[in-house]
Amino acid sequence: MSYYQLTFQPAVTRQPRHVPILRVDPDEEAAPRRAVEVLRAGGVIVFPADDGYYVGCLAADAAAVERLCQVTGATPDQLVRYAVSGEEGTRTPAHPVARALLREVGGPLVAATAPAGRRPAPTAQQVVFVVGDGVDLVLDAGRILALPAAA
Repeated sequence: MSYYQLTFQPAVTRQPRHVPILRVDPDEEAAPRRAVEVLRAGGVIVFPADDGYYVGCLAADAAAVERLCQVTGATPDQLVRYAVSGEEGTRTPAHPVARALLREVGGPLVAATAPAGRRPAPTAQQVVFVVGDGVDLVLDAGRILALPAAA
């Protein structure tokens, strides 16, 4: 590309990849099978939680956690740990989609906001704008208004 007789080359040559966006019912009690499969295969997804959208993966998958940190810019101490039961240092989400994910994957998730250290985005589209194709799947449950914390 030329601009004022200067030639520019992209620093990184890569092919953008398609990221599936699944529209989910925010009141659904079952997690989409595709999301569970992606998480179990070491994937990173965007999912709705009580106060907005997070980028997350299985807590037990070190490679996925490292990728999560790269995609969001989070450090390990900025990660939020989600679990079904109120274990020490974890959050138990009230959002039905997040709860269903936790039940069906069978283990805790770690998550971060995008960009890291900011308030969670109220829409999935805002997260995708930041992370682009750095995630494997997006669960879109519509705009998230902060829900009351689960007990």
